[in-house]
Amino acid sequence: MTRHSVVIGEGNTATVIPFTEEQEITQDAKEQVWADGAVSRNAGKEIQRLESTITPRRLRDALANDEGKSWVAAVEAKIATERGK
Repeated sequence: MTRHSVVIGEGNTATVIPFTEEQEITQDAKEQVWADGAVSRNAGKEIQRLESTITPRRLRDALANDEGKSWVAAVEAKIATERGK
C-alpha cells in the first residue's frame, strides 16, 4: 500500500507526494507500536468497567453476606488478571 502526503502550495493548490521507502518503514513501525498496545489499552478499559461495577451501595450490600463477599473477591480477581496483561 502506497501512502501519500499532501503539500499545500501557493494558491492553495494541493500536491500529492508518495511516501519514500524510509517514510513507509517509519509509518509501518508507528502502526505496529499502536497495534502492539491494543491489549494494554483494552485491558485498561476492562479494568475501568469492572471497577465501576463495585459502587458504594453494591459494596455495602455485598459485605453484608458471604455471597456478596465472594462476588467482590471475584471482581477483584478479574481486575488482577487484566492488570497482568
